[in-house]
Amino acid sequence: MVSIKTIDAKTLARMFLAGARNLEAKKEWINELNVFPVPDGDTGTNMTMTIMSAASEVSSLEEFDMETLAKAISSGSLRGARGNSGVILSQLLRGFTKSVKKAESLDALALAAAMERAVETAYKAVMKPKEGTILTVAKGMSDKALEMASQTDDIEEFAREVIAYGDYVLEQTPEMLPVLKQAGVVDSGGQGLMQVVKGAFDGLTGRMTDVSLGGAPAQKGPEAPKSRTAALTDIDTADIKFGYCTEFIINLDKEYSDQDEIQLKSYLESIGDSLVVVSDDEIVKVHVHTDHPGLAFEKALTYGSLSRMKVDNMREEHQERIIKDSERLAREQAARKDEDAG
Repeated sequence: MVSIKTIDAKTLARMFLAGARNLEAKKEWINELNVFPVPDGDTGTNMTMTIMSAASEVSSLEEFDMETLAKAISSGSLRGARGNSGVILSQLLRGFTKSVKKAESLDALALAAAMERAVETAYKAVMKPKEGTILTVAKGMSDKALEMASQTDDIEEFAREVIAYGDYVLEQTPEMLPVLKQAGVVDSGGQGLMQVVKGAFDGLTGRMTDVSLGGAPAQKGPEAPKSRTAALTDIDTADIKFGYCTEFIINLDKEYSDQDEIQLKSYLESIGDSLVVVSDDEIVKVHVHTDHPGLAFEKALTYGSLSRMKVDNMREEHQERIIKDSERLAREQAARKDEDAG
């Protein structure tokens, strides 16, 4: 078997679309794992919306090189970014594409460097990075990639080892975040990232050949652990410090300096948490959990006009999720009784 030594733009595009498709196929499973930073059950949906925004831009490209592909992935993912995990995913993609955009092809060393840039970019975007999350999983894979790039130039071997280590780090996340251990799950954002990378590997090796955005999902994800539903009811909405997940894009109408960014972040941090603020070209993407969405909007309007504004009541979402999980548990119990009676 001939080993894969380099990846060109066409191959990278196929890998990216395969990763997006695999995440889309697993989004409901990933939703079921979601208990951090708040148990509102939308990590899979948010990450999928984020990556599908970029996938749509990539699919619309007729002729492209690495730089054009990189821009489509970076811009599409940021503009479509949803939720804490989605914005972080967009920053991982942004860092990766910034590293590769001038290359004609990528070898193992270039991939490792791009993964390192991805992690640096994502950590920088998050005001208070928390270990035991998607960031930890990404960093673990990046560290393994740097190690493997010095040992092999076979990209398939390189990727297989990186993925295996990513799975290992993901399994350790409950030891880093008590709320994950309490619910009996791994981090949902980390699991989402692993599904993107595993899908990309399938695209590289030819195991996933249909990477079009239409049609049936590529494959069904494994079921969420059965013990998780009962554990979730122990996580009360009191654990949600700020009630509204607030997101928007600022379309800048004046110069936006580093000092402006510091001031904006400082203000938003004073009224909320889970803050991610990212500037790119003529826009600023903001994600914050707050009890005062209007104040966040008012502050943002001093920098430009707003678009893609979204406010979700996370306490309400959590209660709806508990009801949904309780109903499902009741159906499963009823089905087992019927089986026993039969």
